[in-house]
Amino acid sequence: MDNQAEEESEAGVGLQRDEDDAPLCEDVELQDGDLFPEEKIFLRDFPILKEYLKGTIDKLRALADGIDKTHKKFAITNMVANSAAVISRVTSLLGLALAPATGAGSLLLSTAGQGLATVAEVTRIVSGMLERYKNKKAQAQAKDILPTRDQEDREDEEDKAHYVTAAREIIDNVGNTMKYTKENIRAFQKLRANPRLANDAKRLLTTGQVSSRSRAQVQKAFAGTTLAMTKKALIWEGVMSVFFLGRDLASLSKELTHLKEGTRTKFAEELRAKASELERKLTELTQLYESLLQKVRSRAGGVGKVKAYWKGLREHVWMWVWLCVCLCVCAYVQFT
Repeated sequence: MDNQAEEESEAGVGLQRDEDDAPLCEDVELQDGDLFPEEKIFLRDFPILKEYLKGTIDKLRALADGIDKTHKKFAITNMVANSAAVISRVTSLLGLALAPATGAGSLLLSTAGQGLATVAEVTRIVSGMLERYKNKKAQAQAKDILPTRDQEDREDEEDKAHYVTAAREIIDNVGNTMKYTKENIRAFQKLRANPRLANDAKRLLTTGQVSSRSRAQVQKAFAGTTLAMTKKALIWEGVMSVFFLGRDLASLSKELTHLKEGTRTKFAEELRAKASELERKLTELTQLYESLLQKVRSRAGGVGKVKAYWKGLREHVWMWVWLCVCLCVCAYVQFT
């Protein structure tokens, strides 16, 4: 392919046609004063360089589109996770609100809310890990296309630390949820088995007027659940739940706005900017290439016209010479 491109380039330099579509002389050679050596090399190598730059530009834009497409998928996943988090907060609030009225219903709703919150949090963590992995892979592809500064060692250490932290968070969330679920199941069983204890828990949540012994029994039997709370603790827990619900609603609104405005990442925009920069350079190089070709065409066309002129002039001179010779011969024969 290199030989073919070189032959085509040389053909474009030496065998172009002028504006009158007259063929240029094939034996026209560039003199040292016509083009610099670097310009001659550029004319020869530009077709190959042009194809390489076009391929690089297409690869960068395709990679940027792929990154944004992947980011959109994870943004949708995060939106679903935030929606689940909002539902879990609402369920937990209902569990707190029903605690003074029905302990069994409160335990069921609180357990469901905690479980749904864990699912949402784990989904967010896993989604972030997968997106980070995809971005790392895309960065490696971009580095193959356009080599950049080497930060692999430091970035690898950061990735390892991030994955370890994410794994620890998942384990902690799942472990806490399992512990909370077991406590609620145990409290539910005790609630059904001991109605008097259930009444003491209800009075503790509503009026707080129970004996110290009953308070101790309730807190020991229902430790870790809403039924072991005092009225003030229940109100405080409700306030905090409302606060976190507002935070989750804000995150959900942010994700929705992000999807509506278009899910473009910073790295993808950098790749598109680099592709646009290469495209501008390619345009400038193409203009330079056309300018040098025009220079060669003008030079070759001028040389061809001069040669054609001298060729025609020689033909006319010989014609007049032969005519004069003929006249001289005729005059000599006539007068001798």
